[in-house]
Amino acid sequence: MLAVVFFSMLVFCFGACPTHLAFAESSHSAAESVNPLKSLINWLFPSSETKSESIEQTQTKVYVGGIPLGFTLDCDGVLVVATSDVLTSLGQESTFSTNSIMPGDVLYSLNNIMVNSAQTIEEIVNSKENINKPIKASIKRKGMDHTILLYPKLDISTNKYKLGLFIRDNAAGVGTLTFVRADNNRFGALGHPVCDIDTGAILPIKQGEVYLCDIVGVNKGERGTPGELKGLFLHGGAEIGKLDNNTCFGVFGYINNLNLTRLGDTLPIGRASEIKTGRAQIRCTVDGTKPKDYEIEIVKKSRLTDKNNMVIRVVDKELIAKTGGIVQGMSGSPIIQNGKLIGAVTHVFVSDPTKGFGTFIENMINS
Repeated sequence: MLAVVFFSMLVFCFGACPTHLAFAESSHSAAESVNPLKSLINWLFPSSETKSESIEQTQTKVYVGGIPLGFTLDCDGVLVVATSDVLTSLGQESTFSTNSIMPGDVLYSLNNIMVNSAQTIEEIVNSKENINKPIKASIKRKGMDHTILLYPKLDISTNKYKLGLFIRDNAAGVGTLTFVRADNNRFGALGHPVCDIDTGAILPIKQGEVYLCDIVGVNKGERGTPGELKGLFLHGGAEIGKLDNNTCFGVFGYINNLNLTRLGDTLPIGRASEIKTGRAQIRCTVDGTKPKDYEIEIVKKSRLTDKNNMVIRVVDKELIAKTGGIVQGMSGSPIIQNGKLIGAVTHVFVSDPTKGFGTFIENMINS
């Protein structure tokens, strides 16, 4: 079934970022490179510097994105968004002990049966073998696995047993393609994770689909109010790829049904050490489906291991006239400097829409 998916408020969007964070320029002297203690530490505990060396050795080349994409994501398990008591014949009753399950937890299984939807949960708790019995639940909280007991209660309004959990099992939205690797067609987009809008938790992705998207409108960004791109795509139409990973540095998967030559020539990736403050470009689509390069300035850069790697400023008068600067939906827009792909746009400064954050492409490639 084809479903037209229109986003005037995008799921994959920019967060509000403070403008007072301090950034340190990365520098490595010749003396540091031969320091025996540092060499030993790097050998024992491989760091981001080791990862960047692997990139240099493989000479990775990528097709540069800049085109808008529509995404649908199915969760691995279900994300707990909120909890509540169940209204029973005895009044409001809880189905769990204090803090045994909380918003932001990922629920994977009930009585060793995998769950991926509200319907699955309802079927398990109302099965004959589970009625009026505690149910063993497997959850993950902040990366740690836990096993807890839940006690379903009979809801008087539906005459069904309930757990009192509000869950999210899927998401959809619009973002920008950053790159497609020329050697294996693996892509990266967004530059930041897809998070639940209620809890802020990174959605655990099981699988997802990727579609081409049209930008059909723009709400300009203003001080105090982030703007947004309005995207349109067909859910259930001709998909161009699959999603399989959602990390701190974006969403990733394979492009399998797109003529990559439409993205232009491949470019090498630029290491963090090559990036300079000053002139650069971002490639994005703010009208239709065709990307265009716009002038920006890299104001500051930080260490590879920092969460926000670059502060950028839009200086292109045409882009500012169209969007006010950086807007929601532009996350993932490639950042290009000196003929190399060096990063992606991730966030906008709410206090100044011409400014935003970017992440190094090394972080996305290694992710």
